[in-house]
Amino acid sequence: MHRILSAGLVMGLLSSTALSADLAHNPKSEPVAPPVFTWSGVYGGLFAGFGALDSATQFLCAGPDGRAGAAGCPVLPSRRGTDDGFIAGGEVGGNWAVGSGFVVGGAADYQFTRLWDYGEREGRFTDSGGRALIFRVAHAGQRLDQLATLRGKVGFALGPTLIYGTGGLAFGNVRIDSNLTAFNRSVFDAREGEVRTGYAVGAGLEHAFTDHLSAKVEGLYYDLGSRSVLAAPIGRVLPGYRAGARIATDGFLTRVGLNYRFGAGLPSDGPAAPSPWAFEGGLRYFYSSGGPRYTLGDPFKPGQVNSRLTYAGADAHSGESFARVEHAPTGLLAKGFLGAGGVTTGRLADEDFPPLESRYSKTLSPIKDGDIGYGVIDFGYDVLRRDGFSLGGFVGYQYDAELLNGHGCQQVARSGICAGQYAVPDQVKGLGETLRWNALRVGLIGEARFDRVRLSLEGAYLPAVSLEGVDRHWLRPDINPLPQQGRGDGYFAEGIVSYDVTPRVSVGVGGRYWRMQTDSGSVKFPTYPRSPTKFETDRYGAFAQISYRLADFGLGEANAPATLVRKD
Repeated sequence: MHRILSAGLVMGLLSSTALSADLAHNPKSEPVAPPVFTWSGVYGGLFAGFGALDSATQFLCAGPDGRAGAAGCPVLPSRRGTDDGFIAGGEVGGNWAVGSGFVVGGAADYQFTRLWDYGEREGRFTDSGGRALIFRVAHAGQRLDQLATLRGKVGFALGPTLIYGTGGLAFGNVRIDSNLTAFNRSVFDAREGEVRTGYAVGAGLEHAFTDHLSAKVEGLYYDLGSRSVLAAPIGRVLPGYRAGARIATDGFLTRVGLNYRFGAGLPSDGPAAPSPWAFEGGLRYFYSSGGPRYTLGDPFKPGQVNSRLTYAGADAHSGESFARVEHAPTGLLAKGFLGAGGVTTGRLADEDFPPLESRYSKTLSPIKDGDIGYGVIDFGYDVLRRDGFSLGGFVGYQYDAELLNGHGCQQVARSGICAGQYAVPDQVKGLGETLRWNALRVGLIGEARFDRVRLSLEGAYLPAVSLEGVDRHWLRPDINPLPQQGRGDGYFAEGIVSYDVTPRVSVGVGGRYWRMQTDSGSVKFPTYPRSPTKFETDRYGAFAQISYRLADFGLGEANAPATLVRKD
């Protein structure tokens, strides 16, 4: 027994000695620093928000000698106007961390901006000598349809939060219109549309939620300078004179967006636990048709219909981006899509009714160009979830912008308008419509999954719809443009069938329909009270899509089981 204890004691001492020697020859390992977050890298993203357009307008006139404000020139006071509305677009850029928290970079973006400001002066005008002139109405205004910027960025990073300033070039598609009328006939009609160059400056705050996904809030001021448009008189009034307007174009953009930074991200210590979040995003091609219609009543005789414009079969090709985020434990979800495209074909029917016209008139004009822009964002909750099935409700916002142009006109009834020698060739722009619809959405969405196949159905009622628009009679400058407005309701329906090609990638097809209408609307003719008007629009079509579940967003893992699984 003593021999066993002695042997154990000796072995223990030898082991301790060997361990001490080993420790003496192997210094203690240094702790490994955790990986550091960096803002360096290339990124791309989408944004939406609110845009404003400011207009400072000065009416101009030059005499035969070219001198501004010459004797006989009408004198009109300057005016300021503003407009605001929904904007949306995309951005690409890159950042480089230069040390001590400083970050430099650059970005390029494009946004769809359906913004305009038109105003008029009515009454008796005087010339520079105080003498009364025959002019009765003066129009002036502008429209900004698209805006792009190319900017540099300088910021300071506080870990995953970046505060930055930005500035650079701005490019906008601006159209200016100005005209003077006398006794309801155009005397001066000046118009110009062009791409303008200016600058944009602003600041923003961006926060990274994961290695790749970040959200930002950004404000930009843009200034595209001012331009003058002048035109010679139509007819024999004031020969040799030129009149028009000078309008400045500037405003603010407030944008909220999501950016995805490309790259490897931070190294992982091992497989991540399944996330309670599910994120899916993708792209669509949407082929659609439809168009607006408005029926004009009489301001003095309730119930009388004077005319109707129907933009039918306006076919459009557009691209979309879409995304959906779900929180599995609670059933909360957010979803939406943004799209824009061009109108290629269609037909405009212009009808005028007795007694305004002695004979019923109907003219037809091909729709050769135009565009649409639209967007939806919803927040909802799945109230019912079973194996392979879910049903929820949502509330949200829908935006729809339309710009359509009819060219020429040909009479198809027995009226003399656009008949015979008075027909207008298709090369001449005759009528146009610019509309902006905003709507509140309340709806239901259901989803069912059968192995790799997923079926989604959605329906929404639009209880509050507002419309702002401008009617363009290009061949009648005395009433061009005509401001429009209205309030009403509408509805929306969509169905999608998709197939999971891989656990991350799916493809699908779907169909969509929406309709908006106004119960009360009006249009303003110069020197007349507002005329009652009913506005309607619809759009229907089919789309093909591809989507991707982004595991490295940190909101959902590729190996995590799908929320809805059904095998039978």
